[in-house]
Amino acid sequence: MTFKASVITLYPEMFPGPLGVSLAGNALDRGDWQLDVIALRDFGEGKHKRVDDTPAGGGAGMVLKPDVLAHAIDSLGTDERPRLLMSPRGKPLTQARVRDLACGQGAIIICGRFEGVDQRVIDARGLEEVSIGDYVLSGGEPAALVMLDAVVRLLPGVMGNEQSGEHESFESGLLEHPQFTRPNEWEGHKIPEVLTGGNHGKIAQWQREQAEKLTLERRPDLISGSSNQGTATAIMPALPVNDLRDGVTFYKDVLGFKCVYLDEGGYAVLQLDQVELHLWLANDDDWKTREKGKPIVSGAESFLAGTHSCRIEVDGVEALYERLKSSKFIHPNAKLEKKEWGSTEFGVLDPYGNLVIFFEWI
Repeated sequence: MTFKASVITLYPEMFPGPLGVSLAGNALDRGDWQLDVIALRDFGEGKHKRVDDTPAGGGAGMVLKPDVLAHAIDSLGTDERPRLLMSPRGKPLTQARVRDLACGQGAIIICGRFEGVDQRVIDARGLEEVSIGDYVLSGGEPAALVMLDAVVRLLPGVMGNEQSGEHESFESGLLEHPQFTRPNEWEGHKIPEVLTGGNHGKIAQWQREQAEKLTLERRPDLISGSSNQGTATAIMPALPVNDLRDGVTFYKDVLGFKCVYLDEGGYAVLQLDQVELHLWLANDDDWKTREKGKPIVSGAESFLAGTHSCRIEVDGVEALYERLKSSKFIHPNAKLEKKEWGSTEFGVLDPYGNLVIFFEWI
C-alpha cells in the first residue's frame, strides 16, 4: 500500500514545492508515496471559472462555493481516505495524528482560501478541519506542505534508519534533548562528559533528564496532559523491575502499553495514550550510583523492585477492570471500588510487586 496524497488547491504550481527535494523528494521519485494535485479552478463556473462568492449575511472577503468544491472532491470517486481541510479553526495537528496518517492509505487535502469554505460542504463531505498553529496564513497550501512533510518522513524507508524519529520531540510526549557533535570543544564549550563516556545507560538517563527539563521549561502543557489527546493521563511514573524484557512484555501484553524505547543496559520507556511509564532495571549495579557514590534520585530513587506504586487516570476504568479481573494480577485488597474522595479505582500488582492504581473521577 502506497501513501497517496490528493491536494485540491487554487494554486497547483505550489506543489510539490519543498516536498520535491531532500527526503520527501527522493521518496516521491522512488514511488514511496504519491502526490496528486487537483486544480480547483478547473471546476469553476462560467467563463471565468468562478470558485467563490460573497459571504451570506455580509462581511469582508469571499467564501469558496460549496458546489464547486464538492465537484472537485467528488471527482476523486469513492475514497476511504480522510478528507482534511486546512483551516486555522481546525483541530491542532499533533505528532500522534501525523503518525495515524502515516499508517493509512493517504489523505485528500483541501487548501482553503479567502475567508474560508461554505460550511455546508464541510458537513456534507465530512471534512476534518486541521490547523498547524494559532495563526492565520494566506491560504491552506503552506499548511498542507507542512503536514505532508511531517507525514511523509514517517513512511517506511523514507528516513532510512527506522529509529531516526523515535526520540524526536513529541514522540514520547517530551521535547527532544539537546544534541551535540564534533568538535569535542568549540569556543571553549565542551560536549557534556557523559555523552563521550561510552556508558549507554548513563547517556540515556541524561537524555531523559534533559528532555524533561526542557519540556517543563518550554512546554509544561505536554507533561500536564492539558492537550488531552488520549484517554489516560499521568506524569511519567517510574517503576523498578528485576527483569527488563519480561517487565516490558507484561506491561505490553497485560496492560496494553507499547514500548517506545528499550535500553538493555538500564531502562525502558512505555506509553499508554498520554501516560509515559519508565521501567528501571533494579539489579543493575551500574545504575545505582553516579560519580563518587552520589545516589541517582531522578525517577526511581530506591531501585528496589516491589517498593513502588503509581496512579494512572483512565477513561473507562470499569471496562478496563472487566478486561483484567480474571487475571491473577488484580491486587486482592484493591479491587474495583468507589472511593470517598470521588474516584473509582482498582490496583494491579505487577510480577515485581509494584502496585499500579488505575482510577477515574466520578
